[in-house]
Amino acid sequence: MKIENKSIYHQHNEIDENIQKNIENLRVRRRNRSILLIVAILVVLSILNILSVGFYKEDLFSVKRHLQIMCGSTVAALIPMTLDYEIYRKPFMKLLLFLGSVGVLLFVIFGPGSIIKSVNGARGWINLGITTIQPAEILKIPFIILLANVLAKGEEKKLPALTIFINSLIVFGIFAVLINEQNDLGTVIHYGAIYIFMFFLTKVDKKVVTGLVSAGVSTAVTAGYFIYKYSDKLSGGYKLERIKIFLEGLFTDKYIGNADIGYQVGQSLLAFGNGGLLGRSYGNGVQKYNYLPEIHTDFIMALFGEEMGFIGVLIVIILFFTLYNLIAETGISCKNVFGRYLALGIGGYIISQFLINIFVALGLLPVFGIPMPIFSYGGSSVITIFAGIGIILNINKSMFDKK
Repeated sequence: MKIENKSIYHQHNEIDENIQKNIENLRVRRRNRSILLIVAILVVLSILNILSVGFYKEDLFSVKRHLQIMCGSTVAALIPMTLDYEIYRKPFMKLLLFLGSVGVLLFVIFGPGSIIKSVNGARGWINLGITTIQPAEILKIPFIILLANVLAKGEEKKLPALTIFINSLIVFGIFAVLINEQNDLGTVIHYGAIYIFMFFLTKVDKKVVTGLVSAGVSTAVTAGYFIYKYSDKLSGGYKLERIKIFLEGLFTDKYIGNADIGYQVGQSLLAFGNGGLLGRSYGNGVQKYNYLPEIHTDFIMALFGEEMGFIGVLIVIILFFTLYNLIAETGISCKNVFGRYLALGIGGYIISQFLINIFVALGLLPVFGIPMPIFSYGGSSVITIFAGIGIILNINKSMFDKK
């Protein structure tokens, strides 16, 4: 009887394990389908938004170009989706990503003017003839991969908190210095946001992390105060002027009177205000009549808010946070330490870019020139985000395959 009871007990255990595996497999499949569905919805909304700009500007080339970017981005997602993400841990791959990233950034800094293009004062685009690419944008994925390797190694080998911090800071510092040499402070700030996000999620003593973040915030607030108070006596050029205009707008609500950056933010706020709860309806926005510069790139959400109103913007916010939640769930569910940091880093990359862009459009942050994920016109950002999504889908798939 005892033998029979043991046999029955083991059978029950096997049945329970199989049920649990099936449930987990269903979760993985549902997560991948949900990610693809949300991205598809965002793509459709993005195309409609660019179409609205294109029709009234009689610029259907940008619409056609945006469709081509979406198709190319789909291919960019398929490659990492089919490539086992653990390949990024191999020494040759880490070396390739690091040397390749540094090499490309150095080429952008020192390359010939006939190939390297400057946009809005930033020397950061490579002219390939048929198109241009922004390496600093594309290299966000290699940066996340390299940082995930450092953080995973620190956790696996139980390195001291200070060692992990210094090693990870070196990675960030190299990218930050080289991108800053391109006069692209906004992209450096986004890299910093990704770095802080990933480091905060480590198992390093939270007192250390909180102390570092507090020191950074205190420094930023103090610098902001002095820029606002003594900006006329400082010689910081265009970057300080951006911060000054942001602070003036935030504290005094004076946007329209300021040229360039202040004007953009002022018009953006007008667009959101005119949209009200339900918007002017699709195609009826007026800011696209050359009132708001860069409306198809950095300030694309202003048009969406004007035409679709608060409800439309709220739907987009819900979509992005749901996408982030699904990506974070992927990272948390991954038992591979590197896979966890990689997924959480990509999630942090997308949600931080979304928040920076919409906060800028609402006048809550200085103008950084950071595009809205998927929505903004421009190939480098969309391709990079799709590549990140492809990696997330692969991490999910690998969890399914190994069950």
